[in-house]
Amino acid sequence: MASRRALKKSINNLTFELVSESYTFKLFHPEKKHDKTDQTMQNLVQMRNNLINKINNPMEKQNFKKNRKHFRSIVKELNTMVSLMDNIG
Repeated sequence: MASRRALKKSINNLTFELVSESYTFKLFHPEKKHDKTDQTMQNLVQMRNNLINKINNPMEKQNFKKNRKHFRSIVKELNTMVSLMDNIG
C-alpha cells in the first residue's frame, strides 16, 4: 500500500491534469457548448474532494485488513476519474 501522502499527491496531480485538459478542450473548441465540459470539471473536483476525505478518515484505524481493502477501493475510484473525461466532447 502506498503512503497516504503519496496517494494524496497522485489524486491532486491527476485532478490537475484532467482539469487542465478540460480547459484546453474549451480553448481549442470555442464553437461547441461547454455544458458537458463544465459538468465534467465539477464532477472531477467533487470526486477529488471525496477521495481525499476517504483517505483522511479511514473506516477503522486499528483493523489493517479492512484498511487495506479501503485504500484499494480508493485506488480503483482514482482510476475511474479518467473515464469521466469520455463525457467531455
